[in-house]
Amino acid sequence: MLAAFAAGFVLGPLREFFLVPAIGRIGALLVELPLLLLFCAWIAPRIVRRFAVRARLVMGCCALALLLVLEFLVGVALRGWDFGEWVADFATPPGLLTLAGYAVFAWLPARGGLSR
Repeated sequence: MLAAFAAGFVLGPLREFFLVPAIGRIGALLVELPLLLLFCAWIAPRIVRRFAVRARLVMGCCALALLLVLEFLVGVALRGWDFGEWVADFATPPGLLTLAGYAVFAWLPARGGLSR
């Protein structure tokens, strides 16, 4: 789901630099997250069909694992976080919202995206 990562790479800076200062972190997530998940729901069935993926839940979980690694590396590189700080951020309200989005992201290939 590299397309999903690319979309997040574009939307993330827009969220952080424009939306967070204007409407706060939670508001920015509430704008970005549905857009990103809709894109993922649209692209997931196309990827599943294109590559004839049979283990769709495994695909979603692998995509989630890769996403978590990339998110951690971005947290280290841009925010100077260590692993404990990164994990602690998930205990905040925006972090919990992010975790919910991650769960939907991992589930989308198994669900078939918007095609069902």
